[in-house]
Amino acid sequence: MTTEPGAVRETFAFACGNCGHSWQATFRLMFFTDPLDALDPTGQTTQEYVDEDGAAIRSPLTDAVCRKCGSRRVRVSAS
Repeated sequence: MTTEPGAVRETFAFACGNCGHSWQATFRLMFFTDPLDALDPTGQTTQEYVDEDGAAIRSPLTDAVCRKCGSRRVRVSAS
């Protein structure tokens, strides 16, 4: 996975509170300005997580699901 302009690479550690399974995953956090909001005087940017396959996903910090048992009782920490 290469780092692109406006992107930050982040690796998180996940631990399931249900079955104890743990894993790590790396994502790109992409920053961009929505052209439709170009007139926004705050200049805020939008951020989007992208997985290792290049697909946009919901935030792994709020939408983590255990790969082994499917539980949502997952703790996430930065690695």
